[in-house]
Amino acid sequence: MRYLRSLISLLLLTVIWVATSPNAVSAEVQDPECYEVVNFYSVKVVCEYNGSSLKAAQASTPASKWVVYQLCKDGTSGGVEACSNPRACTVGGVVGTLYAVFQDGERRGVACLTAGEAGAVESVSIRDLVVAQFETLGWSPSAVIIQPPGGKTLVNLETNFYTQNTRATTVEVRLQGTAVKVTARPLAYQWNFGDETSVTTTSPGSPYPNLDVAHVYEQVDEVAVSVDTQYGDASFTVNGGPPETIPSTLWVAGESQDLDIVEALPQLVLE
Repeated sequence: MRYLRSLISLLLLTVIWVATSPNAVSAEVQDPECYEVVNFYSVKVVCEYNGSSLKAAQASTPASKWVVYQLCKDGTSGGVEACSNPRACTVGGVVGTLYAVFQDGERRGVACLTAGEAGAVESVSIRDLVVAQFETLGWSPSAVIIQPPGGKTLVNLETNFYTQNTRATTVEVRLQGTAVKVTARPLAYQWNFGDETSVTTTSPGSPYPNLDVAHVYEQVDEVAVSVDTQYGDASFTVNGGPPETIPSTLWVAGESQDLDIVEALPQLVLE
């Protein structure tokens, strides 16, 4: 009985240490079934990551550089070591080895990984990250310009629309600690006239008297007008190097403008 009480106390202390440790992670991230294999025995260890959770952490922080270093039975640094005797472990019955996990040079914990999972951590190329993040890089929406100006136009007459967003845009980001410049240009425009009609063009329109993008409203109304922009023909450079193409395109919604469609009423003018 005394032995049983001692064992329970030891388990409680272990749980308290894990919960209060500064390196402890939430149950959603920590794999509760991480065991180190020592002389045919399995000893439970704290692993902040397994293969899937480490992959998710990488995907959620594309600007970071993640590396893993294999932990050795006789190693002490937790850094780069020539490891001829790695520490074996298991996660969910899958055999791997223990690794120290670093994010941007700061140690984040320990992971039990297979050789393939460990290799995948550092095999994510900047190109793959750029393609994956292309749609989130904050491309500028197009502002629609309406003629006649002043927020009013006449029913049954042509209203002219155009935008000045025609040039390539460059967005600067840091991925894996590297300076990256991503460039894309407008390829097409979708004009939303606010009366349940729209049209897509490759032309950005042009000022009056050219009516490249014009629309006739058939009834008096109050509408919201906007133009969405498709960005593409994209490329990126790394540290000022040669550009590499990106096959992606995306649509960026434009901000709407209110427009009153009014009727011209005849007026008697006395001279």
